[in-house]
Amino acid sequence: MAKDDDKKQDRDQQILSRLANIQHKVDSIEQTNAFALRADKEKHENSLREIFKNGKRRAQVYLAANGTRSVQGIADHLKMKQPNVSLQLKVLAVEGILEIGNSIGGKGYWSKKPLDHTIRITRFLCNEFSLNEDGREKSGKKR
Repeated sequence: MAKDDDKKQDRDQQILSRLANIQHKVDSIEQTNAFALRADKEKHENSLREIFKNGKRRAQVYLAANGTRSVQGIADHLKMKQPNVSLQLKVLAVEGILEIGNSIGGKGYWSKKPLDHTIRITRFLCNEFSLNEDGREKSGKKR
């Protein structure tokens, strides 16, 4: 009986070791992709300028979508009307940079895709539009 338990434990340990190795390779691929994307920083910033144009409202909605806010939560946070927020969320979802991360009780909570971290969209928008990371105006600076 003890031998069977040892064999099972060895097999389980091998599986865990293989899974850890796979995770390491996935992490390595993600890091490589991130560096490759960052190398084309200017190209990506031009794409972001096209998506956001001079739309500070769109940038604010994007920044406020932190995974804990619904459409109404974003509207309340930014003191905007819900239909305006909803429109911007749809545009950003079509552009592939926002998604509904969680859905609880029929309410969708909007969040940024991992691409945000990779090509530093939040940082770009904060600098471009003088906004805080939560989408609100930086105090004393308006555009």
